[in-house]
Amino acid sequence: MLKRIEEVIINHFNKYPQMMVQDMIKLIYQNEFASGHLIRNVSESLHRLHTEVEGITVSDYDVNISLFDEIGNGLVRLNLNSIKDYQIELETINSFFVLTSKAFKGTIDSFERKLKVLRQLCEEGKLPFTVYEVDENIQDLKAQNYPPVSHSDVYRRAYNPSYRVVLAELRTFFKLFSSIDSLLRTKETVNIAIDGNSGAGKSTLAELIGNVYDCNIFHMDDYFLTPVLRTPERLNEPGGNVDYVRFRSEILDKIKNGETFRYLKYNCSKETFEEVAVLPKKLNIIEGCYSMHPYLINDYDLTVFLQIDKAKQRKRIMERNGAIMLERFVNEWIPLEDKYFEELMIPEKSDLIYKI
Repeated sequence: MLKRIEEVIINHFNKYPQMMVQDMIKLIYQNEFASGHLIRNVSESLHRLHTEVEGITVSDYDVNISLFDEIGNGLVRLNLNSIKDYQIELETINSFFVLTSKAFKGTIDSFERKLKVLRQLCEEGKLPFTVYEVDENIQDLKAQNYPPVSHSDVYRRAYNPSYRVVLAELRTFFKLFSSIDSLLRTKETVNIAIDGNSGAGKSTLAELIGNVYDCNIFHMDDYFLTPVLRTPERLNEPGGNVDYVRFRSEILDKIKNGETFRYLKYNCSKETFEEVAVLPKKLNIIEGCYSMHPYLINDYDLTVFLQIDKAKQRKRIMERNGAIMLERFVNEWIPLEDKYFEELMIPEKSDLIYKI
């Protein structure tokens, strides 16, 4: 971890050579604590974001500033100076910021260890600051119990910094979030399918979207075939081991009506049903393998496919499900998924593909 923060510090200084010690400490602070505080008032946070973006002038936009800056520890800076060419809503960016604030916690001990890395880099002459400067800044912060740090005036004049610290996984799927915002602006309801390999992170992505937007999330795992439908002919059909007919009638057709509805969630291990009530929402996420079955695909406004290589897939399933279930995945379920992907050309029909 300490080697990683050294790389982050050096890379930032190379990109922003006007950085002062204060800016170095701010970078380390954000690496450890993200935004540095819990966002207690979302509306106020959004208002500040609007005010900040409205204050960005044409001269503040710099083609040399990337949309994201890596700051390590699973975090990035999302540069507001660079968002004008994207279809992302400020409400979505604010949700990124709030989500990150809630999800990310650091410790003083870890922060202090990382500050020692900064001090060592100065001792070794890898940064143009004296150890005295670093110690003076750190001692002053420590006396105040390490409050959030501001940028130096030198840095502000040089770079006009305007950004939000967000989780790096939000950068990975930024195009997806931009696409969702574009659809929400133009359609009354938006249905999005997330298909892909077992272990690729479909449920995790759906949960991430659910943490950013107010939406309904439906799982194809709740629609595996009941025993009476598991005929050899049906199981030999590409994508045939889910009840896509029932899913269409209980979920997708009901979404179109825009009314409260109920559906039956099937537990295949217990062979039982559970009734679930659904309130209509503008955004609906359908996640799981077989969600892009030809019987369903035309009901989606956006389709996403997550790919994962076999070695990483096995490792993830082993960690998540254990050795016994891994064997079942490898011998039973993954071959069925692969047949579905290949024969029905599911990746080729996807709007967005992410290789995990």
